[in-house]
Amino acid sequence: MKLSHYYLPTLREEPAEAVTRAHGLMARSAMARMTGVGVYSLLPYGVEMMEKLQEEIIRALFEGGLKVSTSRLQPRALWEASGRWDSYGSNMYKVADRYYRQAALAPESEEAFLNLVSGELKSYKQLPLFLYEVEKEFNNIEKPKAGFGDAREANVIDGYEFNTSIEESEGFYLEKIERAKSLLDGWDISYKIVETDDAFIFYGTGEGYPVELAWCGEKSFYKDLAPIGYALPSAEEPLEREDIHTPDAATIKDLAEMIGVEPARCAKAVDLNINGDAVFVFVPGDRDLSLKKLAAYLKVDEEAIDMLDEETISEMGSFPGFTGPIGLSEKARIIVDRSVTKIDNMVVGANRVDYHRKNVNYGRDFEAEIAEDLLSVEEGDETPEGEAYTFGTGFELLRVKKPGDGFAKSMKVQFINESGKEAPFVTTGVSARVTSIMAAVLEAHHDDKGLNFPVGLSPYDVAITIANAKKEDQLEGGLQLYRALKEKGISVLLDDRNERAGVKYNDRDLLGIPLQVTAGKDIGEGLYECKRRGEEAEKLPLTGVVDFITDALS
Repeated sequence: MKLSHYYLPTLREEPAEAVTRAHGLMARSAMARMTGVGVYSLLPYGVEMMEKLQEEIIRALFEGGLKVSTSRLQPRALWEASGRWDSYGSNMYKVADRYYRQAALAPESEEAFLNLVSGELKSYKQLPLFLYEVEKEFNNIEKPKAGFGDAREANVIDGYEFNTSIEESEGFYLEKIERAKSLLDGWDISYKIVETDDAFIFYGTGEGYPVELAWCGEKSFYKDLAPIGYALPSAEEPLEREDIHTPDAATIKDLAEMIGVEPARCAKAVDLNINGDAVFVFVPGDRDLSLKKLAAYLKVDEEAIDMLDEETISEMGSFPGFTGPIGLSEKARIIVDRSVTKIDNMVVGANRVDYHRKNVNYGRDFEAEIAEDLLSVEEGDETPEGEAYTFGTGFELLRVKKPGDGFAKSMKVQFINESGKEAPFVTTGVSARVTSIMAAVLEAHHDDKGLNFPVGLSPYDVAITIANAKKEDQLEGGLQLYRALKEKGISVLLDDRNERAGVKYNDRDLLGIPLQVTAGKDIGEGLYECKRRGEEAEKLPLTGVVDFITDALS
């Protein structure tokens, strides 16, 4: 490609709206421009980079699959069949046609893939089948803050294997996890893997990204869901329970000082309305309740959790700010974090104004539903095994979905198994967010001059710079080398623009192309300056340059 016929509006400085280093580098290197919040348009160099990554990702993760293309505009009925039209929440873009029929701009593809094979893929003899697509996905992210890392419109490669059983799918899914690791490791991307109930999710890590993570060794968690080891207050012999007057005890700190105990000796109540039910959750007084852990424990969406109103608290036999576990209505659901069951002589609310109870002990004075860990994670927390956590942030790169038949059951997409009976397909998914991976690649490969790609990752293998395109010998020398490399199938970007040499050198460093050749003042002697980006140049004749580049690429 000749830059004299190319569109490359590079920038000397990062734009003000750049929220990450990758975002700034994309803008400066003329890969992309921001169209709106979380929305980007690709320029030619960005398209070439995206296509390069897509090729490598397909080779690594989707080899052997058959390429399809599903509609991005998906009818409401499709998502209602899977049960996700309402549960997907506000992250789904919902639109309507002129007849007010609703549809979704696809945030995922599993419904579309199942719909594609429904009634067509009929027998176990046709399985396994692996289909994939290269498409756009749309997510109405509330506050995008990772640039390309959490773009609302993303280039994604999605694939699904259809099989007869979870056991038959096991090898496929484990292989994809290992291939994903190899792919990201090969590109020197910093990442962590979070295992959820239904997927292994790979997150690129760095500073200021939207997803808070905690990790220790090989194990990584969402920070809000990380299991922690809680240090209990010292053990005591059980004492006689008593009610005490506690006026003006507005906080746990006030209460602890008034009674003369440490906050950890208190049990704090959180009065909640969960899908219309009154739920009272108790945690140690020096810790906060994690709503995410509670939602996971109850298997509800976090949006279903709300604070309980005063009237209902009263109906349940208590008073706001003084809720305790003893004497609540039988209609109330009482949940305690396991740590609460181990606090000796704890202080709890007395369910009446300005009164608390002290020397309360679990088992002797009350019993409740026990949850293993509902505590919010704080800086300095350790794992249950006593190891230190490292905290950081990330953005999703790709996920490998565990084998399952839940969606196929919901949508009634079935095949005839070996026993001649109908059975739901078991699907295993692989989803690579190429837009996010591109951001992670740029984060991993840059220096103070710009991008710095290793051989094999750049959109172009070689950058040839004609120092002065007005000099006939330099122009011809550059073109001669350009043709020689092209004949060998090497991708070359030739800078033949009528620009100052300094501008050209800055641009080629900014673009990050790993092998650099200059046709300059020594061309009259048949010599080119040849180097790897960032290293010292050596002067070589044309044949020597071709050999140098061929060796570097091999």
